[in-house]
Amino acid sequence: MSENNGGHQGETNQKKPKGMQYNSREAELIRELVKSRLARNEELEFEEVGEYEVPPRFQFPMIKKPSLTIWFGRMKFNMACIRLFEGIQYIIPSVNRKKKRIAAIMCAEEESASVEWARINKEGKWVNKDITSEEYTANIFELMNWNKECRYKVMGHVSNSDVGLILVFDLVEDGVMYEPKPQEYTDPVTGEVKKKQVKYYPDFYKGRIGKYYDDYAAARQLNMFEQVSEYDTPADQS
Repeated sequence: MSENNGGHQGETNQKKPKGMQYNSREAELIRELVKSRLARNEELEFEEVGEYEVPPRFQFPMIKKPSLTIWFGRMKFNMACIRLFEGIQYIIPSVNRKKKRIAAIMCAEEESASVEWARINKEGKWVNKDITSEEYTANIFELMNWNKECRYKVMGHVSNSDVGLILVFDLVEDGVMYEPKPQEYTDPVTGEVKKKQVKYYPDFYKGRIGKYYDDYAAARQLNMFEQVSEYDTPADQS
């Protein structure tokens, strides 16, 4: 994995822009520009986006996007996962060794491989919970050749499958490694000693911003359906 020298992102007090949004005045100016050019019979410039690089999701705030954090010995799905499937208390955390992916397959408690990923708290709200299993996580760390001292956060997406909607987490492309302890540094402006969380991106992103848009769009199309028969359930882990 390649290091992100900027430290932990998304933890400042500055608000992040939410996608491509325009205020009413900006939108009106764009409409006026389009009408003006149409009146002069001018065509708007055409831009081919195929070779533009799309930044990976984990370079932006991840609170509202489904993610899975894995430590050696335990793992936890974030609240975005729980809200997407609110009311579902149990899952089967299956592994595709060939694709190096984890799938959260919704199931009933009676399933032999069921794992509790959510619970109802005292206020009657669904919350996420730790899933503890040294054996299961040891298999993941061995499969990925991960550092047992570090934690890993993997972004997920909803996919259709032969058993219904599931969550899929790509351990290769969508994972970020976090150092076990924050790193101290001196603020060049104030001279104050501060701490930052050092994280490492997958080697795929070294020397580039992200996938070309054409590759991104193709991958998104492929990720719309997942064949779960290719996954191993926890009971099958050795």
